[in-house]
Amino acid sequence: MKIRNSIKAIIIKGTKLLVVHLKTPDGEEYYTLPGGKQEPDELMIDTLKREVREETGYEVEPKSLLFIREGYNGESHRIEFMFICETIGEPDETALEYDVNQIGVKWLSIDNILHEELYPVSMRNVIKRHFLGKSNEVYLGEME
Repeated sequence: MKIRNSIKAIIIKGTKLLVVHLKTPDGEEYYTLPGGKQEPDELMIDTLKREVREETGYEVEPKSLLFIREGYNGESHRIEFMFICETIGEPDETALEYDVNQIGVKWLSIDNILHEELYPVSMRNVIKRHFLGKSNEVYLGEME
């Protein structure tokens, strides 16, 4: 089983969270945090900047590592590092390279985050708690 790092961004502006909008072949729509697979020759911050730019068009400035989570999917063991980031300027649509099943990006209201189709499901509570200034563990372990 391979171990794979995935670097994700938590980008909050006001009361909104930037997410990647996806649609399954069956037509179900859902959201994830922007980010993705770290290449062997990349530092985490370089992965984060590249993936966010490709998926959202935004350049970002990472501020701090906020959470780590991990899980298995049968073929790989994935470790996700989630950084608080700020956007720099406006999105550059020429930089977009959508992932498979990605249909766009969206700003979700954090006030309504518990009712959105954001995955993993447990991340909804973690982001809401962070937004409200409440503490969370840094290591989140395996999440639904």
